[in-house]
Amino acid sequence: MELNPTILENASNLFKAVSEPSRLTIVYLLSFGELNVNTLAEKLDRHQSAVSHQLKILKAARIVKSRKEGKSRLYSLADEHIYEIVDQVFTHVQEKESL
Repeated sequence: MELNPTILENASNLFKAVSEPSRLTIVYLLSFGELNVNTLAEKLDRHQSAVSHQLKILKAARIVKSRKEGKSRLYSLADEHIYEIVDQVFTHVQEKESL
């Protein structure tokens, strides 16, 4: 695969989007399945508006997607690659912590 400037920029934006602890926690929580903003806010002990803002950033970075179910909007990871990336990062950090 050739790394052109667009690919590098998009990859950098992905890492920027998950570099904030609340957003990384949201990605981790969504790795277990779909959640609505209220459930995420409760699990994060944050206001719904703050979580919605973080979800907007993650959605713009194509890390999460959403679907409407009744009056609620459910969020999930955009694809399996996102889970794999985050899982690899967590595994790497845990290995370094145990040295």
